[in-house]
Amino acid sequence: MTPARRKRPTQREVAERAGVSQAAVSQVLNGGGGQVRIPDSTRQRVLQVMADLGYVPNVAARRLAGGHNRILGVFTYEPVFPSSTRDFFTPFLQGIEETAAEQDYDLLLHTRPAVSGGARPLYREGTSRLRLADGTVMLGQLDDARRDDLRRLLGEGHPVVFIGRRNVPGAELSYVTADYAAATGQGLARLVAQGHRRTLYLGAPVGHESALDREQGYREGLHRSGSFGEVARPTEVTGTFVAQQLAAGVTGLLMENERLAKAWIDAAAAQGHHWPVQYSFAVLGDPIYSGELPAEWAHFRIPRLAMGRASVGLLTGGLGGQPPTSVSLPCEWVDGRSIGAPE
Repeated sequence: MTPARRKRPTQREVAERAGVSQAAVSQVLNGGGGQVRIPDSTRQRVLQVMADLGYVPNVAARRLAGGHNRILGVFTYEPVFPSSTRDFFTPFLQGIEETAAEQDYDLLLHTRPAVSGGARPLYREGTSRLRLADGTVMLGQLDDARRDDLRRLLGEGHPVVFIGRRNVPGAELSYVTADYAAATGQGLARLVAQGHRRTLYLGAPVGHESALDREQGYREGLHRSGSFGEVARPTEVTGTFVAQQLAAGVTGLLMENERLAKAWIDAAAAQGHHWPVQYSFAVLGDPIYSGELPAEWAHFRIPRLAMGRASVGLLTGGLGGQPPTSVSLPCEWVDGRSIGAPE
């Protein structure tokens, strides 16, 4: 016979056994704040009764009552653990976990799937479970619908820090980003220093905020160096596209991600063009779609661990009353054999 499940002890039972009011128990749980000071002997008695009864505070109820439960949420629009993305997300999560632990916060990873199997929604049936936490660190790309939901969440007063610069018109959003513009400018400077006078920025068809920051750094670098260059965001990197660029005199390229680099290299090789002889290139960041980049490829490293740590710092600062703000962290340039002198 299955034993009867033990009833969860309540705050009222704690108060009755300790000989105090429920308000006093609540005050002990909330750290002793309030108009009436709880004597230390009373606080110790309440804590002992909680231990004897096995009482665990209902953190959701405390959050709904307006208190802080020292839980920080982590929300990503896409799953973070598939093999295709885990190497990219892991350092962010590691930095978040380390800093949360240092500041005595627990983490709540939101994993509910979307109803139709797409991106996770912030709201379901008019409510958001993100509010179970004191505040939330968020990751992922935003479209118009996601921006609308995020604007609503911020308007309801829920503290949010985004990893990556995100624009949410009509709302103030704290975020931590990498200085992609400066790192891209550094990559262009490497090409120019090797003698490349005509370069190409090769980007994905849709440019999100981080891509636009990279593009801005490229354009600013062109202006500083006085060199010639263009930005291209083709729907597909075909042999015809590559042939046109090489025929126009392009010898140096900055690739937005490793997929674009691989597509260019394959298309160029099919026509007998190889790096670093006929062209040079660098990748503007860490791998997104693969575990690692070839050691010979020049690129920059995104400070993902530091960004994760900084996001928790901004979030807890916001819980303490600091206004929304942003942090930009430098990237680390890694030279590679993919950048050489043009023919």
